[in-house]
Amino acid sequence: MKADILKKLLSVILVFILCFSFGIEIFAKISQEDQNKIDEYEKQQQILQDKIDAAKVEIDKLKDNIADKEVYAGQLAVQIENFQAQIDLLNDKIDVLESEKAVIQEKIDALDEEIANIESDIAENEAEVASTEAEIADIYLKLQDRLYETYVNGATSELELLFDFDGNGDFSTYLIMLEILQLRAESDENMVQSLNEDIAKIDMLIEEYERMIDEISVKRDEHQVKVDEYNLKENEVIVARSSLEDSQDELIDLQEEAYSYIKELNAESAAYEKLVASYEADIKAFENKIDSIINNASHGNGNIASKPGGFIWPLQYSDVYISSSYGYRYDPISGVYKLHGGTDTCCWSGTMGKAVRASASGTVIISTWHSAYGYYVGIDHGDGIVTVYAHNSSLNVSVGQHVNQGDIVAYAGSTGYSTGAHCHFEVRVNGTKVNPTGYASLPN
Repeated sequence: MKADILKKLLSVILVFILCFSFGIEIFAKISQEDQNKIDEYEKQQQILQDKIDAAKVEIDKLKDNIADKEVYAGQLAVQIENFQAQIDLLNDKIDVLESEKAVIQEKIDALDEEIANIESDIAENEAEVASTEAEIADIYLKLQDRLYETYVNGATSELELLFDFDGNGDFSTYLIMLEILQLRAESDENMVQSLNEDIAKIDMLIEEYERMIDEISVKRDEHQVKVDEYNLKENEVIVARSSLEDSQDELIDLQEEAYSYIKELNAESAAYEKLVASYEADIKAFENKIDSIINNASHGNGNIASKPGGFIWPLQYSDVYISSSYGYRYDPISGVYKLHGGTDTCCWSGTMGKAVRASASGTVIISTWHSAYGYYVGIDHGDGIVTVYAHNSSLNVSVGQHVNQGDIVAYAGSTGYSTGAHCHFEVRVNGTKVNPTGYASLPN
């Protein structure tokens, strides 16, 4: 019986080995709606790539002879718009892919739980089979003993007992012997009945075992399909993120070159207006985006002091100084007079790569890149207060992560619209930018 189980188990294992040796053809199953979105993104991406390639040709032609800076700068502005559109498209595509990954992961987790439950049931089944086999073996031994006893002593029937009784003996002895004979018969009958019941139970357990083996085989195949599907999506995300990083790098180079022409161009020229408009539109779009993120993520969750004094300066160095204060100024890129909503600080010993620390404890609600702020972090401190740290060279935290005051959240740099390495520090109260020096002081 046990040998039959082992044979069947080995057969199942052999099937698994063959399946994994020759591979299982996997078809990604995603919702038609998501697939349509991705197809549309890829179509738009190809259109944008064609525009980018065409603009590159024009830029290369003009670069050889940039006597007409107006035309050249105008073409750069067109290319900036192309790359910004491509970045938005890639971000949308990544969002859809990440959403699909999350759905697949939920299914994988559910299958993991189902498989674990079946494995537990199989273990219980095997334990019960072993216990029942032990009972059968015990009954067999007892029956063997009875057969041996009968063989040695000979079988005694009720009729034989009656013939052996001569009437002179004690009749009670006859009755006792008769009762013993009946009890032995009942015991033998009970053992045979128990044996039959245990054999039937073993058959039922084996049938259940085979059913569970088939079920777990199906679940494991389904699990592998989902894992392969998840890996496929993960690879698509990696490719999309790589394209996104390439586009971001090219956009940064374009912006640095294009915006360097702003001050050289005629303020009344079309190229000047286009570049300034592109710059201001990007800033405006960024502000709308960051406001939306803060409004959706900030719920006043925490007990951080809502009054000045509970914060520290992000650059905790003795040689830190303010390079540009909070308030109205002429924008260093566009030359437009407007509010500088944060405080820029540097270190006399060099700012690039310096640790940027959380001004107070809270939850990270932003940790990403944007053409305006470069690599930047936003922390929700509760009570409507959010701090922002921008233009970093790299990030050290993820969205949803809890940070304590003084934790390193980024490393200072000059990414985004920046003219040099510095830490742009903002304090936003209920969505409004306020002077950071009213909340934190520079280290002594």
